[in-house]
Amino acid sequence: MEIINFLIGQLVGLVEPFLAIDFIIKCLGWKEGVRHRKQLYIGVCLIWFIVAQGNGRFAGSYNIIAAFDMCLAYLFSYLYLKKTAGMKLMICILEQIISTICTLSVMQLTAYIINTSVFDFLENEGMIFQTGAIVSKIVVWLVYKGVYTYLDYMTIHFPKEQIVLTNVMIGFTTVSEGCIFLAVSQKGVSHYIVVLLMIVFLGIIALCGYVIYMMITISKKNEKMQLYQLIELKSQEQERQLEEWKHSEESMRKFRHDYKNH
Repeated sequence: MEIINFLIGQLVGLVEPFLAIDFIIKCLGWKEGVRHRKQLYIGVCLIWFIVAQGNGRFAGSYNIIAAFDMCLAYLFSYLYLKKTAGMKLMICILEQIISTICTLSVMQLTAYIINTSVFDFLENEGMIFQTGAIVSKIVVWLVYKGVYTYLDYMTIHFPKEQIVLTNVMIGFTTVSEGCIFLAVSQKGVSHYIVVLLMIVFLGIIALCGYVIYMMITISKKNEKMQLYQLIELKSQEQERQLEEWKHSEESMRKFRHDYKNH
């Protein structure tokens, strides 16, 4: 049974980097002229997977490896993917926080359902742990697909100021998530505290998501206003050209009339 759990854990762990790097590539796109894209994609995912084997092996391993994963993703995007440096940073941070939030939420919910602490849940890598890991990866995949449309719009239309603001909010959410994870994963933390911290964390996520949604909505309204203004300018220009044409036609008519009289 332990061998089966180990194999399931390795397979689930191998899926995570492929989902993450695929999400980043879809958001940013490959640079022109990059060769061996498939080999680069697989290579980065394998490095990510090998480093992930250190999770739980030493104190602070989860945070250190998460930081390494984000640096690796950013280096990969910096070398081989398009868009600006700020946009690349935003996508890499967002990928990390989506993965961590989904995993943490599923883990805390599972621990609450089976009436155990998060600490004991992490220590006992049994079938329930592996089931939670599988469910969390499915949730991560669904969230990636859900936010991709908005991210695609942001990468094309967001100005630099909005990208900076989005990075700050995502970074704040990441730090909050890390602090809450450290709090709930300590030994002896009650379910009541876990639930309260999860409510606080979900409130932070909802607030950041609402702000980003409002920025997207405002950007779309601004685009529509610019389009309407452009259409109005074109209409005014066409009216001016029509008036000039009428004036020119009237002048030609007068000229023909004077010429005949002459």
